[in-house]
Amino acid sequence: MIKIMLVDDEVYARDNMARIIQRKGFFVCCAGDADEALEVFKKENPDIIFLDLMLPDLDGDHLFPYFKEINPSVSIYFITGSGIVFTEEKAKELGAAGYMQKPVYPEDLFKLLEEIKSANEAK
Repeated sequence: MIKIMLVDDEVYARDNMARIIQRKGFFVCCAGDADEALEVFKKENPDIIFLDLMLPDLDGDHLFPYFKEINPSVSIYFITGSGIVFTEEKAKELGAAGYMQKPVYPEDLFKLLEEIKSANEAK
């Protein structure tokens, strides 16, 4: 089973995404800040991370290299609110698997999860 970790300090957004991901049959673990995210990451060893750019203790783009240092094969997708200037190109430059704009719409997340599931099955 594919493990997905959500790192977002906005509880409502994180809980909504977690419900959608669980409905698609993935295991989900969550964190609300960078410190908690690193603890959960080390414990759960997720395959995929949805990482918010704006966290209360460390921005996601600064947290990103810590995850990659621990597990270089983890796939990370940045998520961010519309007020932040951050592009998919910038996400790719950092080595992210992708980028999603908030609010994350269920249909967009379903589509991405299906792509992830298909790619995993092809391995």
